[in-house]
Amino acid sequence: MTAEKIREIRIRENTSQAVFARHLNVTTSLVSQWERGEKRPRGASLKLLTLVAKNGLSAVV
Repeated sequence: MTAEKIREIRIRENTSQAVFARHLNVTTSLVSQWERGEKRPRGASLKLLTLVAKNGLSAVV
C-alpha cells in the first residue's frame, strides 16, 4: 500500500493521524512515517488498513 493511499484513506475517514493510529493500534509516529513513505505497513497493520480501505474505519472500531 502506498503512502498516498494511506493518507487518502485517513483523510476520507476524516480523522487525525493520532485517532487513525489509535484505531489501528500503532503509534502516531508510525502513521506519519507510512504517509511520508519512510516505512510500509506489514502484517496485522496492513490487514487492518486493507479492511479500513474496503469497509471504512467503523470496520475496526
